[in-house]
Amino acid sequence: MNMNDKKYRITLRLNERQFMFVKNSSDMLGVSPSEFLRMVVNMAQVADTSAEERRAKGRENDKGNCNSIV
Repeated sequence: MNMNDKKYRITLRLNERQFMFVKNSSDMLGVSPSEFLRMVVNMAQVADTSAEERRAKGRENDKGNCNSIV
């Protein structure tokens, strides 16, 4: 694994259920628990970016003006 781009370390405490979820999910995907958690963080970033883009576009109804009344 390329560690050159990973400068930050996080220590995370999990309960039994959380740990088993991470362990079983990472085993199923054939990756380490750390790589699985990176994948989860990346998916959350994409979802957040997509939501932010939708918010920035606004609703179609908000784009009208008094001249566009039908």
